[in-house]
Amino acid sequence: MKKQSIPYIFVAIVIIIALVVIVLGNYIDKHTPSKKMVSKSELMEMYGLNHNGAIDSDKQAAIILSNHLIENQAMIEDGVVYLEYHFVKDILNDKFYWDNNENLLLYTLPKDIVKVNVGSNTYEVTKTQNQVDYQIVKTNGTDVYIAMEFVKLYTDMEGDYYENPSRVVINNTWNTEVDIATANNSVKLRKSPKIKADILHSIKDKTEVTITETKGKWSYVYTKDGHFGYIQNSDLKNQTKKTLTSDFVYPDYTSNQMTGKVNLSWQVVTNQAANNQLVGLVTNANGLNVVAPQWYRLSDDEGNMTSFADANYVAVAHRMGLKVWAVVDDQSEKSNNANVFPYTSKREKLVNQLVADAIQYNIDGINVDFEYIRPENADDYIQFIRELSVKCRMNGIVLSVDDKVPEASNEYYNLKAQGEVVDYVVIMGYDEHWGTDSGAGSVASLSWVTDGIIKTIADVDSSKVILAIPFYTRMWVEDLSGNLTEVQTIDMVTAQTTFASWGVEPAWLDDCGQNYAEYTDDANAKTYRMWLEDATSIEKKLSLIGQYNLGGVASWRLGFESSDIWNTIIKYIN
Repeated sequence: MKKQSIPYIFVAIVIIIALVVIVLGNYIDKHTPSKKMVSKSELMEMYGLNHNGAIDSDKQAAIILSNHLIENQAMIEDGVVYLEYHFVKDILNDKFYWDNNENLLLYTLPKDIVKVNVGSNTYEVTKTQNQVDYQIVKTNGTDVYIAMEFVKLYTDMEGDYYENPSRVVINNTWNTEVDIATANNSVKLRKSPKIKADILHSIKDKTEVTITETKGKWSYVYTKDGHFGYIQNSDLKNQTKKTLTSDFVYPDYTSNQMTGKVNLSWQVVTNQAANNQLVGLVTNANGLNVVAPQWYRLSDDEGNMTSFADANYVAVAHRMGLKVWAVVDDQSEKSNNANVFPYTSKREKLVNQLVADAIQYNIDGINVDFEYIRPENADDYIQFIRELSVKCRMNGIVLSVDDKVPEASNEYYNLKAQGEVVDYVVIMGYDEHWGTDSGAGSVASLSWVTDGIIKTIADVDSSKVILAIPFYTRMWVEDLSGNLTEVQTIDMVTAQTTFASWGVEPAWLDDCGQNYAEYTDDANAKTYRMWLEDATSIEKKLSLIGQYNLGGVASWRLGFESSDIWNTIIKYIN
């Protein structure tokens, strides 16, 4: 029996040893990091390359922007990195402008305009030609690409190109903290947070990485040259925070602002003879220091204007201590903004006419009042403002722009971009309710105006903001069922005499900061309603100038005010 049991014992031992070997092998295999590299095609897929798209696959380069792989791609031609125009404008520097009609790339500096033609290796700064050793602008179908090195001339960014895989690493985020660490020995970046995950890239000892995410014992990192992947936390050392800084300095868009607060009022000028009304309109306007006559109006689709400019008017105004800011508007049915502003040559024509007239007539400022810009022409309009600002800045002409109270429907007017280059942004704090479409209500309730100021100074330096107030109100006429049947715009004096003739005592509305009058005419089956603008309501609005440190006040319009209003305004301007 003993001799027969020996083979069984031996077999059992062999089985046990085999099981131990298997278990140990599985354990070792499970805990041994994979040495498998991802395939080239898989790596390209991870970088979003070799896809059919706007750029040929052999010219594609991934973009790593501020330590994140993004969907946008760069184009590589002749060893030069090109960035798509909308990526440059939307992400890197919004002052670049592409004229699709005249095939021009423009960039506006404080005192110069940079111009580049497609396919050229030269660029013009005002009238000076400069040359580089690459084509600055290329087109690929309908897409426009700008050489990254040219973008870097005017943009606070770093950008470098690396191969295998083809990638461009860009950073434009400064004065922010990031988590960094260094690699502890030579380590692998993996596709997922597992030691069995395929290897994306090997990094050397002491390589600095930026940590963008931590998952348990793993971190997702980016290297300076644009590699990314998961790394075990145990393979990282010297983890700390680093503030990214840049020594790039953007040019200063200096302002031609007036000394002290602005007190401006617009004058309606519909013909040359209307200029003779100036003295009568401003004689009792105590404290007024700027008059803005409506002199210029777009007259066609070629960048021409009608003009009521008058040298004698300017001379008289100056003798009375008044600056003259000539208004240019887009109120003509003969001109379509969409046919003017997208063309560089037409914008130049408009700018040159305005500035030449300002010099010829000794006009102190230009007040832009374009209220019919459509969203699709917003960039064209802003480019016009930038180009006009260059000529105004060079010639000491004050540039102001009129804007509606900021709302979602008009945010494309881009107050922030305006505020960077103009001297004043005039917020037209009126027409909260304007007609049958808006329904009856206040022209300028205090809360609505206040909200508009708060929104404006979030984007524009408050010292550049001028609050425009109304010298008018609206009388709303309703039938006895409350249906709005008529709207009348009336001046302050007419409003006062009207409710006085009703024998009605206005009631103060705290929420509007205005007096309110209402009268029902039973004989004619009509109800008349007015939210009044008077010295009391105007004073409430004027108090916002000091409260928010605004640049001054404007008023629409001369001749609509009551006689007591100027003494009210002067208290908040001087």
